[in-house]
Amino acid sequence: MYTQHFQLSELPFSIAPNPRYLFLSPQHREALAHLLYGIGVGGGFVVLTGEVGMGKTTLCRALIDQLPEDVDIALVFNPRLNSRELLASICDELSIPYSGPRASLKSLIDALNRHLLDAHAKGRRVLVLIDEAQNLRFDVLEQVRLLTNLETNQHKLLQIILVGQPELNEILDRPNLRQLAQRITARYHLEPLNLAATREYIRHRLKVADARNEIFSATGMREVFKRSGGIPRLVNLIGDRALLGAYTLGKKEVDRKIVRRAAVELKGSGVGAKTSLNLKSIGIGGLLIVLLGGGAWHLLRQGAPKIDVRSGFSLLGTSKSSDTPSIATESSGSFEQSGAPEPLPFQFTEGKDEALKHLFGLWGIANPEGMKCGKAGRGDLRCQNFRGTWDALLKLNMSAVLELEGTEDAERFICVERVMGDQVVIRTASGSLPQSQERVRALWTGIAILAYRPLATDKRALRPGISDPVIREIRQELGLKSTTSEPSRFDENLRGQIQAFQRKIGLRPDGLIGTLTLIGIEGHGARPDVPRLLSTPLSEGLDVHHP
Repeated sequence: MYTQHFQLSELPFSIAPNPRYLFLSPQHREALAHLLYGIGVGGGFVVLTGEVGMGKTTLCRALIDQLPEDVDIALVFNPRLNSRELLASICDELSIPYSGPRASLKSLIDALNRHLLDAHAKGRRVLVLIDEAQNLRFDVLEQVRLLTNLETNQHKLLQIILVGQPELNEILDRPNLRQLAQRITARYHLEPLNLAATREYIRHRLKVADARNEIFSATGMREVFKRSGGIPRLVNLIGDRALLGAYTLGKKEVDRKIVRRAAVELKGSGVGAKTSLNLKSIGIGGLLIVLLGGGAWHLLRQGAPKIDVRSGFSLLGTSKSSDTPSIATESSGSFEQSGAPEPLPFQFTEGKDEALKHLFGLWGIANPEGMKCGKAGRGDLRCQNFRGTWDALLKLNMSAVLELEGTEDAERFICVERVMGDQVVIRTASGSLPQSQERVRALWTGIAILAYRPLATDKRALRPGISDPVIREIRQELGLKSTTSEPSRFDENLRGQIQAFQRKIGLRPDGLIGTLTLIGIEGHGARPDVPRLLSTPLSEGLDVHHP
């Protein structure tokens, strides 16, 4: 539709996997190195996790391309199988004969074992890669673990790579899977791209599509990063929609305003939306784009200059309510026009600095004028950026500054003091004002800023095995008693209690006390001077004494 307008050879932001567009950020290269190291060690498990759209499958393709020639690999992409079906799938991938659909689990294991011994005798190694492994049932995971028992006196005969979403780490950390966890030789979690990597990602894809210039302005790329959170699939979706928007506006450069509009429209598109064309709001130009496609529309633009092509950009509206603030990760292919959420009253929204001033005031800072988030040293406060869902924010239970969908000329922020039923109390210069929770959630971008008191320690994160006076403070905050004579020591019992707490508030249960865990502890602790969202936390009654 827009390739000719930008002189591109093809669509640069298609979400279809194409090896020509492979982009390995420094983080992806590090993950690939971890995976190759784990395979080189031999035997056991290698685990790769990351959010949806982070490029795990792309990374696995790169891994397969770099495997040594003496490695045979079985790929399992449908993990919703029972143990027998999984074994049959592995045998099929490795061309191992067995006695058909009625083959017993034992016969399949025997056939696989014979094949592994034969491969070992020929100097070959066998690898099984299971995608979407977070969907494996417990009994199937246990069967997968037992497969790594197939061995000679010197070598494990089978190595398994588990690829999945972050929930996979939570599953593997469960006590009843500790035998499997102990066999993990390498583990890596993919984090979103940072701003610099997002820029390089956009430039890379445009270059592969034969772009003659960057097309995206510097502020446009920054906005893509802001709206996508650095998740590659969302970068693709926003990038594609922004190019369409610039095309329908007749512009050769994608700026911040176009990206913002594209992101808002994607957020309202949803998945599986009902087909509904509102001709009045779409306009004739938009309807022609839908019905005739880009080539015909280009011809019509040349012959009918009076048609308002700008209306074609508003193919999708913003949803009036959304349970999650993230952009839809897939497109349903249908067009639904709905009105944008009713804007909050003007006096409720402010600039970021003003909203932060109100947040610092909630912490009891008497004169927060001029206080910046990056320099929030007064009052022993620090700031932490947050990106997630409304429920995840409530589980942390801390007052916060929320970023709302902005106008073309300015960004909008509010300081949320607390949540009471279906009302949100917003702190403003005029005092505390109630607002509909539904309206706030519909306008929230999913980005927030939280304030917290840093630990009185020079350690970046508290880990099991260390001794530090702040450990005693954390025990007191959560009402935990030490089971040893060293309450300032981070022992394994405390690690289990922290993991249980992390699960309750929706954090990755790694047992480490980092920034978000500390914020959650403050949100659910006993200190009376901490501004919290809920007077009765969602996790009230946390039983962290028995993980």
